Amino acid sequence: MVEGLKKAFAKISNEVQSTTASLATNSTRLETDTALFQSRLDSRFWSGDLLARRVDENGVVGADTAWSAAQKLDSLDSIDSRNILTITPATTSGNSGETIATRGANFTWDGLNGDQRALLQKTAETGTENAEKRLAYLRGDRTNEITTEDRTKLFRQRGSRLGDIANSDPQFIHNQDFGYSRLSWGTNGAVGTAYTTFRASSAYRTRTPLVIVGANDGMLHGFDARVSDTAANNGGREIFAYVPNGVFSNLINLTDPAYTHRYYVDGTPRISDVWIGSSWKTMVVGTTGAGGRNVFALDVTNPDSMTSNSVMWEFSHPEMGYTMGQPALVALPNEKFGVIVSSGYHNTAPEEGKVWILDAETGSIIQEVELPTTGNLGSPLAADTDYNQVADRVYVADTLGNVWRIDLTGSNPSGWDIPDSLGNNPLFVAKIGSTRQAITAPLSSAFNDKGEHMIFFGTGSFYRDGDNEIPESPSIDTFYGIIDRGQAIDGRSSLLKQAVIKQATLASGLNARAITNNALTTQSGWYIDLGWLEGEGATGALGERVIAKPTLRTDRVIFTTMTPSADPCASGGTSFIMAMNLSSGSRLNYAYFDTNGDGTPDKDDTTIGDDDENIPWSGIDTDDGVTKGVTLLPKLLCFAGSSGATPLCIPNPGSQRFGRNSWHEVRTN
Repeated sequence: MVEGLKKAFAKISNEVQSTTASLATNSTRLETDTALFQSRLDSRFWSGDLLARRVDENGVVGADTAWSAAQKLDSLDSIDSRNILTITPATTSGNSGETIATRGANFTWDGLNGDQRALLQKTAETGTENAEKRLAYLRGDRTNEITTEDRTKLFRQRGSRLGDIANSDPQFIHNQDFGYSRLSWGTNGAVGTAYTTFRASSAYRTRTPLVIVGANDGMLHGFDARVSDTAANNGGREIFAYVPNGVFSNLINLTDPAYTHRYYVDGTPRISDVWIGSSWKTMVVGTTGAGGRNVFALDVTNPDSMTSNSVMWEFSHPEMGYTMGQPALVALPNEKFGVIVSSGYHNTAPEEGKVWILDAETGSIIQEVELPTTGNLGSPLAADTDYNQVADRVYVADTLGNVWRIDLTGSNPSGWDIPDSLGNNPLFVAKIGSTRQAITAPLSSAFNDKGEHMIFFGTGSFYRDGDNEIPESPSIDTFYGIIDRGQAIDGRSSLLKQAVIKQATLASGLNARAITNNALTTQSGWYIDLGWLEGEGATGALGERVIAKPTLRTDRVIFTTMTPSADPCASGGTSFIMAMNLSSGSRLNYAYFDTNGDGTPDKDDTTIGDDDENIPWSGIDTDDGVTKGVTLLPKLLCFAGSSGATPLCIPNPGSQRFGRNSWHEVRTN
């Protein structure tokens, strides 16, 4: 008992450092400087870190970090060198009640306006001295910060200048080709030609690689993403940070010695090259996530030269809830780039849902689409289904199980709405019987082996109070792959059923799952209920759900599940990684997971079926707490669990498609 308690307490102590976001990578190939970026959360001091870890040619992730962003920030001799930007609040509202701030500012006392300064001052304070000290603290000054040795100081003790990173997935940007050379805009496709020129320019090719992430210190951070060993390497240094005006009213809480955790800049940003005015730029669109009701845009074309002029706009709306979904940033049929956001999550049910299509240059509303739902809306998925690099559909799901489709038809935005073929109804409703299944995870889409457009998503919720508590008879959640044929899909009866048929603990210590191999014929897609629910030895429903975006590669869809746990030694819960046939949801006809640990997925990584055939395992548990999504490198699948341990890369077989290859992943920026 004593030894057990010692191990439990050691485990709990270690878990103050955890990873709750997905990994990012700087490469699609294994090279000398290939790295994974892992965020960290310290629940003891509510501080955080972003780590760069090299991946060697064998797929081994280094235990030692190439750099730590927190260490770089904490090593600064003076906070005056930090380039922290913000925006001056908007003073007027638009025709729909929206507010759009457009004047960037420096996050300094002189840069703030009177309203922002007042939000840093307590009511009983007669002067601005403490307010100015609070601003300095937020900028990273530790002069007035409580320490273990001195508890008499003014402001909360931090583990680092960098705040905790909870739900914001790091995003890497450096020389990615977004395919816009194929745009036909302008005379003889001049805009597409200009994109080729833009990407070939010396300024573009040599600019500093960036990894961008939101943190609950109230800032979106841009870090130097280089991991080379050269003397000039500044990897991990903060290049810029941005404080949205939407979090100003709560910034004072970050300085309070009695601080209890809350969210600030908690959303996952979106980055893309965009055509604005008459030139190409690189743009990041961020959200405050669970920390506010705002969307903002920055010009990061020249990351090392960012000023207040690089702040483009910040948008909010009276009907906008918490902006927990990642925005879409895409080319639109009216020959503009647009930012697509939903009305998000509300404390009480909204009267209807909203999707706003904003002008990427100004933040103004191009089109507002009303959806007849009282459910909370998640991330919009923009899809290009005719291969011209221009979005022509938007999908968005809600917490009532509805999957909505909006068509972007023609150059006139007034016609962008739910298509007539659906009436005013959703494309699909996820439910079992009369019980609706909440959809909170982002959607993905691709074409199947018949060239039909499919949408993939799982159901489940883990954002409300009580979502981590599993009742005695938990509801069942499901993963779906539905085919959009332009007509409403009549429930699960129209879909092919797949199911878990076996779950076992292997000699390697892994828990593995096998699933059915049912063939898709005329059905409108497929589904698999989460858990081993049928057959001898079945465990029944255990509260398993999907809260992360699925990953699509070649012939398969890969997704992670999570089951919450109150066990303090379980790092918040457990996860399975599932890999299934994209078109039918059936098991793959080859081994995907190396379940015996010999380094190669092959016929030895199978189980024996009822007909004595070898059945590849379709899922494994991560044994590392809760895993939010996976990151793919060549023949490697990488992930990090909530235990905060070093990420793991495991071998996978790469592409296994044979014969005619008509699969095409839909661009969803």
